[in-house]
Amino acid sequence: METAIREFRDRKIFLTSEIEGGNAYDFQKFPGGVYSFTPKRDPGEEYSSQAYYFKFSIENLQKDPTDVTITAIANFDEIWKGWQSSIHPTIWIYSPNHQKQPIRLSSDRVRATPRSMSINLTLRSYETLIISNMLTLSYTKLVNEVENVANEYPTFLKLTEIGRSPLENPIYSIKVNPKIDSSNLFKILIGGTSQPNEFGDYASLLVLQQFLKKGAEFWDDFSTKFSIEFIFFQNPDGMIQGTNMVNSKGENLFFSWDNDRNSSLKENTAIWDYIIIEPPNFYLEMHSFFQDHKTIRPYTFPIELLSEKRDQRLYTKLSKNLIKFSNGMKEEIHIDQPYFKDTLCYQLMEKHQTLCMQYKLHSRNSISHTTQTVWKVFSEILKTLKRR
Repeated sequence: METAIREFRDRKIFLTSEIEGGNAYDFQKFPGGVYSFTPKRDPGEEYSSQAYYFKFSIENLQKDPTDVTITAIANFDEIWKGWQSSIHPTIWIYSPNHQKQPIRLSSDRVRATPRSMSINLTLRSYETLIISNMLTLSYTKLVNEVENVANEYPTFLKLTEIGRSPLENPIYSIKVNPKIDSSNLFKILIGGTSQPNEFGDYASLLVLQQFLKKGAEFWDDFSTKFSIEFIFFQNPDGMIQGTNMVNSKGENLFFSWDNDRNSSLKENTAIWDYIIIEPPNFYLEMHSFFQDHKTIRPYTFPIELLSEKRDQRLYTKLSKNLIKFSNGMKEEIHIDQPYFKDTLCYQLMEKHQTLCMQYKLHSRNSISHTTQTVWKVFSEILKTLKRR
Protein backbone atom coordinates (compact mmCIF):
# COMPACT_ATOMS: atom_id res chain seq x y z
CA MET A 1 0.00 0.00 0.00
CA GLU A 2 1.30 3.47 -0.94
CA THR A 3 2.83 5.54 1.84
CA ALA A 4 1.47 8.97 0.99
CA ILE A 5 4.01 11.14 2.82
CA ARG A 6 3.56 14.37 0.91
CA GLU A 7 5.75 16.64 3.11
CA PHE A 8 9.14 16.56 4.80
CA ARG A 9 10.86 19.23 6.88
CA ASP A 10 14.14 19.46 8.74
CA ARG A 11 16.02 22.57 9.87
CA LYS A 12 17.40 23.15 6.35
CA ILE A 13 14.86 22.02 3.75
CA PHE A 14 11.10 21.85 3.34
CA LEU A 15 9.74 19.46 0.67
CA THR A 16 6.05 19.26 -0.16
CA SER A 17 3.54 18.15 -2.76
CA GLU A 18 0.78 20.12 -1.07
CA ILE A 19 0.80 22.60 -3.94
CA GLU A 20 -1.41 22.97 -6.98
CA GLY A 21 -0.53 20.08 -9.28
CA GLY A 22 1.80 18.46 -6.73
CA ASN A 23 2.00 14.67 -6.97
CA ALA A 24 5.33 13.34 -5.64
CA TYR A 25 5.21 11.46 -2.34
CA ASP A 26 7.17 9.49 0.25
CA PHE A 27 9.80 12.19 0.90
CA GLN A 28 12.80 10.97 2.89
CA LYS A 29 16.21 12.22 4.03
CA PHE A 30 19.57 10.47 3.63
CA PRO A 31 23.09 11.40 4.81
CA GLY A 32 25.06 13.99 2.87
CA GLY A 33 22.27 16.41 2.05
CA VAL A 34 20.41 13.91 -0.09
CA TYR A 35 16.61 13.74 -0.12
CA SER A 36 14.35 11.43 -2.08
CA PHE A 37 10.82 11.14 -3.38
CA THR A 38 8.71 8.62 -5.28
CA PRO A 39 7.09 9.61 -8.59
CA LYS A 40 3.45 8.60 -8.51
CA ARG A 41 2.01 6.53 -11.31
CA ASP A 42 -1.17 8.06 -12.68
CA PRO A 43 -4.17 5.77 -12.02
CA GLY A 44 -5.48 6.28 -15.54
CA GLU A 45 -2.27 5.32 -17.37
CA GLU A 46 -2.54 1.51 -17.38
CA TYR A 47 -2.26 1.48 -21.17
CA SER A 48 1.19 3.10 -21.09
CA SER A 49 4.56 2.43 -19.47
CA GLN A 50 5.47 6.14 -19.74
CA ALA A 51 3.22 7.41 -16.99
CA TYR A 52 5.61 8.98 -14.50
CA TYR A 53 5.12 12.68 -13.98
CA PHE A 54 6.14 14.60 -10.88
CA LYS A 55 5.83 18.05 -9.39
CA PHE A 56 6.82 19.21 -5.91
CA SER A 57 8.08 22.24 -4.02
CA ILE A 58 11.40 22.66 -2.24
CA GLU A 59 12.25 25.54 0.12
CA ASN A 60 15.57 26.58 1.62
CA LEU A 61 14.80 27.40 5.27
CA GLN A 62 18.21 28.98 5.87
CA LYS A 63 19.64 32.43 5.23
CA ASP A 64 22.69 30.83 3.59
CA PRO A 65 22.67 29.32 0.09
CA THR A 66 22.63 25.53 0.14
CA ASP A 67 23.31 22.69 -2.28
CA VAL A 68 20.87 19.81 -2.22
CA THR A 69 20.31 16.60 -4.17
CA ILE A 70 16.80 15.26 -4.70
CA THR A 71 16.73 11.67 -5.91
CA ALA A 72 13.75 9.82 -7.34
CA ILE A 73 13.84 6.27 -6.01
CA ALA A 74 11.41 3.42 -6.44
CA ASN A 75 11.07 -0.27 -7.11
CA PHE A 76 12.39 -0.95 -10.63
CA ASP A 77 9.46 -3.06 -11.81
CA GLU A 78 6.89 -0.66 -10.43
CA ILE A 79 8.37 2.65 -11.56
CA TRP A 80 11.53 2.63 -13.61
CA LYS A 81 10.26 0.82 -16.67
CA GLY A 82 8.75 4.18 -17.45
CA TRP A 83 12.18 5.83 -17.43
CA GLN A 84 14.06 3.40 -19.65
CA SER A 85 13.35 5.49 -22.72
CA SER A 86 13.99 8.72 -20.85
CA ILE A 87 17.59 8.52 -19.71
CA HIS A 88 18.03 12.30 -19.73
CA PRO A 89 14.69 13.85 -18.85
CA THR A 90 14.25 17.60 -18.93
CA ILE A 91 13.57 19.12 -15.52
CA TRP A 92 11.62 22.37 -15.26
CA ILE A 93 11.97 24.93 -12.48
CA TYR A 94 9.22 27.32 -11.41
CA SER A 95 9.77 30.22 -9.05
CA PRO A 96 6.54 30.89 -7.11
CA ASN A 97 8.13 33.88 -5.34
CA HIS A 98 8.43 35.73 -8.66
CA GLN A 99 6.03 35.84 -11.59
CA LYS A 100 8.43 34.22 -14.03
CA GLN A 101 7.96 31.65 -16.76
CA PRO A 102 9.43 28.22 -15.96
CA ILE A 103 12.98 27.57 -17.11
CA ARG A 104 14.84 24.34 -17.85
CA LEU A 105 17.39 23.09 -15.35
CA SER A 106 20.76 22.74 -17.05
CA SER A 107 21.56 19.17 -18.08
CA ASP A 108 24.68 18.98 -15.91
CA ARG A 109 22.38 19.23 -12.87
CA VAL A 110 20.50 16.02 -13.72
CA ARG A 111 21.86 12.50 -13.45
CA ALA A 112 19.53 9.80 -14.72
CA THR A 113 19.69 6.09 -15.48
CA PRO A 114 16.89 3.59 -16.13
CA ARG A 115 16.80 2.96 -12.37
CA SER A 116 17.45 6.32 -10.78
CA MET A 117 17.46 10.05 -11.24
CA SER A 118 19.15 12.72 -9.16
CA ILE A 119 18.44 16.45 -9.41
CA ASN A 120 21.19 18.73 -8.06
CA LEU A 121 20.09 22.19 -6.97
CA THR A 122 21.59 25.33 -5.48
CA LEU A 123 19.00 27.22 -3.46
CA ARG A 124 19.47 30.86 -2.57
CA SER A 125 18.65 32.31 0.84
CA TYR A 126 15.07 31.29 1.75
CA GLU A 127 14.37 30.45 -1.88
CA THR A 128 11.40 28.30 -2.90
CA LEU A 129 11.35 26.42 -6.20
CA ILE A 130 8.85 24.09 -7.82
CA ILE A 131 10.47 21.17 -9.61
CA SER A 132 8.77 19.19 -12.36
CA ASN A 133 9.55 16.98 -15.34
CA MET A 134 6.60 18.53 -17.19
CA LEU A 135 6.24 21.94 -18.73
CA THR A 136 2.95 22.84 -17.04
CA LEU A 137 1.53 26.04 -15.67
CA SER A 138 -0.87 25.82 -12.75
CA TYR A 139 -4.62 25.93 -13.33
CA THR A 140 -4.86 29.15 -11.33
CA LYS A 141 -2.16 30.87 -13.39
CA LEU A 142 -3.61 29.73 -16.69
CA VAL A 143 -7.12 30.79 -15.69
CA ASN A 144 -5.73 34.22 -14.87
CA GLU A 145 -3.94 34.42 -18.23
CA VAL A 146 -7.03 33.31 -20.17
CA GLU A 147 -9.21 35.84 -18.33
CA ASN A 148 -6.62 38.60 -18.79
CA VAL A 149 -6.36 38.08 -22.55
CA ALA A 150 -10.16 38.12 -22.82
CA ASN A 151 -10.29 41.37 -20.82
CA GLU A 152 -7.67 42.96 -23.10
CA TYR A 153 -9.93 42.43 -26.13
CA PRO A 154 -13.47 42.76 -24.72
CA THR A 155 -15.18 43.22 -28.10
CA PHE A 156 -12.93 40.92 -30.13
CA LEU A 157 -12.93 37.92 -27.77
CA LYS A 158 -15.88 36.28 -26.04
CA LEU A 159 -15.08 34.28 -22.91
CA THR A 160 -17.75 31.70 -22.04
CA GLU A 161 -17.94 29.24 -19.18
CA ILE A 162 -19.17 26.07 -20.87
CA GLY A 163 -19.14 23.71 -17.91
CA ARG A 164 -17.71 22.77 -14.55
CA SER A 165 -15.78 19.87 -13.10
CA PRO A 166 -16.92 17.69 -10.18
CA LEU A 167 -15.03 20.13 -7.91
CA GLU A 168 -16.83 23.04 -9.62
CA ASN A 169 -13.79 24.37 -11.47
CA PRO A 170 -14.72 26.17 -14.72
CA ILE A 171 -14.14 24.96 -18.27
CA TYR A 172 -13.83 27.89 -20.71
CA SER A 173 -14.27 28.76 -24.35
CA ILE A 174 -12.86 31.83 -26.08
CA LYS A 175 -14.45 32.72 -29.41
CA VAL A 176 -12.58 35.17 -31.63
CA ASN A 177 -14.57 37.93 -33.37
CA PRO A 178 -17.90 36.62 -32.02
CA LYS A 179 -20.05 39.29 -33.70
CA ILE A 180 -19.39 38.16 -37.25
CA ASP A 181 -21.78 35.79 -39.01
CA SER A 182 -19.82 32.54 -39.07
CA SER A 183 -22.50 30.38 -40.71
CA ASN A 184 -20.64 30.30 -44.05
CA LEU A 185 -17.13 30.26 -42.60
CA PHE A 186 -14.80 27.29 -42.11
CA LYS A 187 -14.85 26.74 -38.33
CA ILE A 188 -11.57 26.01 -36.56
CA LEU A 189 -11.50 24.78 -32.96
CA ILE A 190 -8.29 24.50 -30.93
CA GLY A 191 -8.17 22.84 -27.55
CA GLY A 192 -5.85 21.53 -24.90
CA THR A 193 -6.06 17.92 -23.84
CA SER A 194 -7.81 16.48 -20.79
CA GLN A 195 -4.34 15.17 -19.88
CA PRO A 196 -3.33 18.12 -17.68
CA ASN A 197 0.31 17.15 -17.15
CA GLU A 198 0.73 17.67 -20.87
CA PHE A 199 0.82 21.37 -21.64
CA GLY A 200 -2.03 21.41 -24.16
CA ASP A 201 -3.87 24.32 -22.56
CA TYR A 202 -0.72 26.42 -22.48
CA ALA A 203 0.02 25.57 -26.13
CA SER A 204 -3.53 26.59 -27.10
CA LEU A 205 -3.10 29.87 -25.26
CA LEU A 206 0.17 30.48 -27.12
CA VAL A 207 -1.65 30.05 -30.44
CA LEU A 208 -4.28 32.57 -29.35
CA GLN A 209 -1.66 35.05 -28.13
CA GLN A 210 0.30 34.82 -31.38
CA PHE A 211 -2.91 35.17 -33.37
CA LEU A 212 -3.74 38.39 -31.50
CA LYS A 213 -0.26 39.80 -32.13
CA LYS A 214 -0.78 39.59 -35.90
CA GLY A 215 -3.08 42.62 -35.84
CA ALA A 216 -6.13 43.90 -37.69
CA GLU A 217 -4.93 43.28 -41.26
CA PHE A 218 -4.29 39.60 -40.53
CA TRP A 219 -7.60 39.29 -38.63
CA ASP A 220 -9.60 40.86 -41.44
CA ASP A 221 -8.09 38.54 -44.04
CA PHE A 222 -8.58 35.52 -41.77
CA SER A 223 -12.22 36.40 -41.10
CA THR A 224 -13.17 36.33 -44.76
CA LYS A 225 -12.80 32.53 -44.75
CA PHE A 226 -12.50 31.27 -41.18
CA SER A 227 -13.81 31.51 -37.67
CA ILE A 228 -11.79 30.30 -34.70
CA GLU A 229 -12.52 29.26 -31.14
CA PHE A 230 -10.45 27.85 -28.25
CA ILE A 231 -11.45 25.49 -25.45
CA PHE A 232 -9.46 25.53 -22.21
CA PHE A 233 -9.40 23.20 -19.19
CA GLN A 234 -10.99 19.93 -20.24
CA ASN A 235 -9.81 18.46 -16.92
CA PRO A 236 -9.35 21.27 -14.38
CA ASP A 237 -9.50 18.96 -11.35
CA GLY A 238 -6.64 16.89 -12.77
CA MET A 239 -4.57 20.05 -13.24
CA ILE A 240 -5.08 20.92 -9.58
CA GLN A 241 -4.56 17.43 -8.19
CA GLY A 242 -1.55 16.55 -10.34
CA THR A 243 -3.00 13.64 -12.33
CA ASN A 244 -2.51 13.12 -16.03
CA MET A 245 -5.55 11.12 -17.11
CA VAL A 246 -8.18 11.10 -14.41
CA ASN A 247 -10.33 13.75 -12.78
CA SER A 248 -11.13 14.13 -9.08
CA LYS A 249 -13.52 11.17 -9.28
CA GLY A 250 -10.88 8.88 -10.80
CA GLU A 251 -12.57 8.94 -14.21
CA ASN A 252 -10.39 8.70 -17.31
CA LEU A 253 -11.67 11.64 -19.37
CA PHE A 254 -9.38 11.34 -22.36
CA PHE A 255 -10.50 7.83 -23.35
CA SER A 256 -14.17 8.22 -22.40
CA TRP A 257 -15.90 9.87 -25.34
CA ASP A 258 -17.82 6.77 -26.46
CA ASN A 259 -21.61 6.81 -26.42
CA ASP A 260 -22.08 4.45 -23.51
CA ARG A 261 -20.01 6.35 -20.96
CA ASN A 262 -20.06 9.95 -22.15
CA SER A 263 -23.25 10.89 -20.32
CA SER A 264 -21.80 9.95 -16.92
CA LEU A 265 -18.71 12.16 -17.18
CA LYS A 266 -19.51 15.72 -16.23
CA GLU A 267 -16.66 17.48 -18.05
CA ASN A 268 -17.00 15.48 -21.28
CA THR A 269 -20.76 15.92 -21.39
CA ALA A 270 -20.48 19.70 -20.99
CA ILE A 271 -17.81 19.99 -23.69
CA TRP A 272 -19.57 17.67 -26.15
CA ASP A 273 -22.95 19.38 -25.71
CA TYR A 274 -21.30 22.75 -26.34
CA ILE A 275 -19.28 21.68 -29.38
CA ILE A 276 -22.09 19.93 -31.27
CA ILE A 277 -24.32 23.02 -31.21
CA GLU A 278 -22.12 24.23 -34.06
CA PRO A 279 -19.60 21.46 -34.86
CA PRO A 280 -16.19 22.65 -36.11
CA ASN A 281 -14.89 21.81 -39.55
CA PHE A 282 -11.41 21.31 -38.12
CA TYR A 283 -10.32 20.48 -34.58
CA LEU A 284 -6.69 20.64 -33.40
CA GLU A 285 -5.96 19.19 -29.97
CA MET A 286 -2.62 20.05 -28.35
CA HIS A 287 -0.54 17.47 -26.44
CA SER A 288 3.07 16.98 -25.34
CA PHE A 289 5.73 14.41 -24.51
CA PHE A 290 8.24 14.58 -21.70
CA GLN A 291 10.36 11.58 -22.79
CA ASP A 292 13.50 12.77 -24.53
CA HIS A 293 13.52 10.13 -27.27
CA LYS A 294 10.28 11.43 -28.75
CA THR A 295 9.96 14.16 -31.36
CA ILE A 296 7.12 16.55 -32.12
CA ARG A 297 4.57 15.05 -34.49
CA PRO A 298 0.89 14.83 -35.42
CA TYR A 299 -1.51 12.07 -34.48
CA THR A 300 -3.74 11.41 -37.49
CA PHE A 301 -7.09 9.64 -37.39
CA PRO A 302 -8.64 7.15 -39.86
CA ILE A 303 -9.46 8.82 -43.13
CA GLU A 304 -12.23 6.22 -43.58
CA LEU A 305 -14.24 8.06 -40.91
CA LEU A 306 -14.81 10.84 -43.46
CA SER A 307 -17.57 10.08 -45.95
CA GLU A 308 -16.80 12.82 -48.48
CA LYS A 309 -13.90 12.35 -50.91
CA ARG A 310 -13.07 16.06 -50.82
CA ASP A 311 -12.73 15.89 -47.02
CA GLN A 312 -10.49 12.85 -47.35
CA ARG A 313 -8.27 14.68 -49.84
CA LEU A 314 -8.04 17.75 -47.61
CA TYR A 315 -7.23 15.63 -44.57
CA THR A 316 -4.51 13.84 -46.52
CA LYS A 317 -2.95 17.18 -47.49
CA LEU A 318 -3.09 18.42 -43.91
CA SER A 319 -1.45 15.23 -42.69
CA LYS A 320 1.33 15.34 -45.28
CA ASN A 321 2.18 18.98 -44.58
CA LEU A 322 2.34 18.47 -40.81
CA ILE A 323 4.38 15.29 -41.19
CA LYS A 324 6.90 17.20 -43.33
CA PHE A 325 7.11 19.88 -40.68
CA SER A 326 7.61 17.20 -38.04
CA ASN A 327 10.60 15.53 -39.73
CA GLY A 328 8.52 12.86 -41.39
CA MET A 329 7.16 11.31 -38.22
CA LYS A 330 3.52 10.65 -37.37
CA GLU A 331 1.33 8.52 -35.14
CA GLU A 332 -1.45 6.96 -37.21
CA ILE A 333 -4.63 5.92 -35.41
CA HIS A 334 -6.58 3.08 -37.03
CA ILE A 335 -10.26 2.18 -37.21
CA ASP A 336 -11.56 1.00 -33.83
CA GLN A 337 -8.09 1.23 -32.30
CA PRO A 338 -8.39 0.51 -28.56
CA TYR A 339 -8.47 3.60 -26.36
CA PHE A 340 -8.13 6.09 -29.22
CA LYS A 341 -11.50 5.23 -30.75
CA ASP A 342 -12.98 6.74 -27.57
CA THR A 343 -11.18 10.08 -27.83
CA LEU A 344 -12.84 13.38 -28.66
CA CYS A 345 -10.98 13.57 -31.99
CA TYR A 346 -12.15 10.16 -33.15
CA GLN A 347 -15.75 10.76 -32.10
CA LEU A 348 -15.98 14.21 -33.73
CA MET A 349 -14.51 12.85 -36.94
CA GLU A 350 -16.87 9.87 -37.00
CA LYS A 351 -20.10 11.57 -35.91
CA HIS A 352 -19.73 15.11 -37.28
CA GLN A 353 -17.21 14.74 -40.12
CA THR A 354 -14.82 17.14 -38.35
CA LEU A 355 -11.24 16.95 -39.59
CA CYS A 356 -9.41 16.17 -36.35
CA MET A 357 -5.76 15.95 -35.38
CA GLN A 358 -3.80 15.79 -32.18
CA TYR A 359 -0.38 17.38 -32.13
CA LYS A 360 2.40 16.28 -29.79
CA LEU A 361 4.85 18.96 -28.67
CA HIS A 362 7.78 18.34 -26.33
CA SER A 363 8.76 19.47 -22.85
CA ARG A 364 12.46 19.50 -23.69
CA ASN A 365 12.10 22.65 -25.82
CA SER A 366 12.32 26.18 -24.46
CA ILE A 367 9.31 28.46 -24.08
CA SER A 368 10.41 30.58 -27.03
CA HIS A 369 10.96 27.55 -29.25
CA THR A 370 7.59 26.12 -28.24
CA THR A 371 5.89 29.43 -29.04
CA GLN A 372 7.45 29.43 -32.50
CA THR A 373 6.49 25.78 -33.02
CA VAL A 374 2.82 26.11 -32.11
CA TRP A 375 2.44 29.08 -34.43
CA LYS A 376 4.24 27.22 -37.20
CA VAL A 377 1.89 24.25 -36.75
CA PHE A 378 -1.13 26.55 -36.91
CA SER A 379 0.30 28.40 -39.93
CA GLU A 380 0.91 25.16 -41.82
CA ILE A 381 -2.67 24.10 -41.15
CA LEU A 382 -4.04 27.48 -42.17
CA LYS A 383 -1.98 27.52 -45.37
CA THR A 384 -3.40 24.13 -46.38
CA LEU A 385 -6.97 25.08 -45.50
CA LYS A 386 -6.75 28.24 -47.60
CA ARG A 387 -5.92 26.09 -50.64
CA ARG A 388 -8.74 23.64 -50.13
